[in-house]
Amino acid sequence: MNKKESKITRRKFVNLGAKGYASVQLACALPVSVLANTGRNSLETSTFHGVCYHDCPDSCSWEVKVQDDKVISFGGDKANPFTAGKLCGKMETFPDDITYHPDRLLTPMKRIGKKGEGKFEPISWEQAIGEIGDQLKQTITEHGSESVLSHGYMGTQSIVQKTVMSSRFFARMEASDIAHTICGGAVIPANFEVNGTAMGVLPEDMVHSRYIILWGTNTKNSNVHQWPFVLKAKEAGAKIIVVDPFVSATAKEADWHIQPLPGTDVALALSMMNVMINEDLVDQDYIDNYTSGYKDLKEHVKSYSPKSVSDICGLPEEDIIQFAREYAKGDPSLIRILVGIEHNYNGGDGTRAVAILPSLTGAWRKLGGGLMHLTFEMSGRALNWERLDFHRQMPTQPKRTLNMVQIGQLLNNLNLDPVIKSIFIYNSNPMVTSPNANLTKKGLEREDLLTVVLEHFMTETAKYADYVFPATTQLEHWDIGDSWGQVYININQPAITPLGEAKPNSEFFRIMAHEMGYTDECFKESDMDLVKSAFDSDHPYLDGIDFEYMQKNGWARYKIPEPFLPHADGNFSTASGKCEFISQSSGLPTYKEVSYTEKEKTDHPLQLLTIKNTKGFHNSSHANVKHLQQKEGLPWLDIHADDAKARDIQNGDELMIFNQRGKVILEAKISARIRPGVVCMPHGYWPSLIKGGQASNNLTDDQLTDIGGGAALQDCRVQVAKA
Repeated sequence: MNKKESKITRRKFVNLGAKGYASVQLACALPVSVLANTGRNSLETSTFHGVCYHDCPDSCSWEVKVQDDKVISFGGDKANPFTAGKLCGKMETFPDDITYHPDRLLTPMKRIGKKGEGKFEPISWEQAIGEIGDQLKQTITEHGSESVLSHGYMGTQSIVQKTVMSSRFFARMEASDIAHTICGGAVIPANFEVNGTAMGVLPEDMVHSRYIILWGTNTKNSNVHQWPFVLKAKEAGAKIIVVDPFVSATAKEADWHIQPLPGTDVALALSMMNVMINEDLVDQDYIDNYTSGYKDLKEHVKSYSPKSVSDICGLPEEDIIQFAREYAKGDPSLIRILVGIEHNYNGGDGTRAVAILPSLTGAWRKLGGGLMHLTFEMSGRALNWERLDFHRQMPTQPKRTLNMVQIGQLLNNLNLDPVIKSIFIYNSNPMVTSPNANLTKKGLEREDLLTVVLEHFMTETAKYADYVFPATTQLEHWDIGDSWGQVYININQPAITPLGEAKPNSEFFRIMAHEMGYTDECFKESDMDLVKSAFDSDHPYLDGIDFEYMQKNGWARYKIPEPFLPHADGNFSTASGKCEFISQSSGLPTYKEVSYTEKEKTDHPLQLLTIKNTKGFHNSSHANVKHLQQKEGLPWLDIHADDAKARDIQNGDELMIFNQRGKVILEAKISARIRPGVVCMPHGYWPSLIKGGQASNNLTDDQLTDIGGGAALQDCRVQVAKA
């Protein structure tokens, strides 16, 4: 394929991403990754490049040394200046914890018990594929192709095994698609409404910032390679402020922790604007030249005085005023947001309000000033997405898209036209990661629902499958690791032959395509072909970076113009080319109080936060690894002393946290890390591994955010009592 300009524009790529993101006969017998390793001398030590596959902003580069087809050394690639040879604690022993774990699935399995019992027997690939193919063909004949639902997500962030071949398969089938809105669903489109982009200040340029606000992000734990840049800025004189309703590990390190009530970020940001405008702490020249809607915004924020917002946010009036003044005078000031701000009903407008702030102060003018958000557009501009997103050019396309946040409702809705009769789950564990998990459980228990799962382990979701197929791990297949949190691209080389009968996700969908009679040439592309094609691009970000370069080096930093000042002179990617304070679809950002009935307030008076405050687990991954379980200990509930006293709860008591959706049993941790009226539990524990068999998402609601159909997980009310 000759190098050519991609027909998929950057704008189209990003919009699609925000909504969500060898022959077949030979593939049936032998994974492509095995073919890549033939001819290797087993007595030699070989070194392979790789990248962490987790849904994480860091995307760490690693090196693997192999002898006799076994990993003998594994660690971070010291040559990469961003990840700097360091892996997080949960990944340091990745080969033993995942690839060589004794409980890893290594053969296809067919259910023989009731759904959820976890009773399976081995079955051959050929027989399992044949049986699934027969059932699929019958289902499509009787109910139509939209009765089939794909449910893949970010269990691997790496591009090939995440979506490339699976998207082709389901597009060819015209199956129902899933909207990937559970994380980023609100924050990405909201930022686009304001700035037309999620790009902003580059991660490394934080060292030039002198007033850093980490808003709704636990950087020290969940963005560990960004944290050194925070510390470097602090050493150079920067003040670090954390805005978070929970006293996170990052908040403990801050110069100032601002602790609003959950879901009130939009009111806080609008009140900051009130102070900045009233005290003439704005950059009027920047506003006049590079923004639109200022007059209306100025009038709008009059109703968000610090005095009135103090009650909404639960913050002292003087703190709001001081915060606004300090931010406006920061030289330069930087706001870092990720997705913590979005998981409430006001998540979209909260993001929009925060995204407006840098344009009011003109912070964009200086290096290190502005908003730091996501970087996935770098790969959207640079890589050959015409090839990677080939499914969007196929003549057949999904006819409906369903929201993954409400997977429980979807599986139980027998009035859907057509009803979901088959579901393929890969790179996902919705029984742990999706809200309203008991409703999801009820849906997965349907005997008339064909459920196919691709997995490494018998997860909470896999137990409800009719067929479970063993997937390869990141050490066993080709892939590309782009990033949504930094500006490096990585290649992932297969270091070892897949264990047992494991195959890459891509291989599974090639085989299924063959079984369904899909003869399209696109299903015959190998994983290596796909990786090569990604770098077949003339974009200047990839100048001198091709497949051969990546094979040799493993990683590369995009060739980005420096200094990178994307909005020093405006140049916003909105329709107007300006920072838009007023959205055509959403109007001005506005605080909307979540309404509850008096009965709900009485029966469930506490607001529940479910957050990723474990260091050993990643969403639901690694939660079955014993040494990480031992480090984390049993899950707990942070409860304020006032709320504990009112319920006669002592530290260490066994508690029952409950609402109309579920009941979780945890140990009490009387804590000053949360405010009165708010309780907090960690997310990521597998329900079957804790007492009572239920975890955080058995309590959360599947209601949606104000923008983008995201998950308003934190707008959840519970009651707490001794068990």
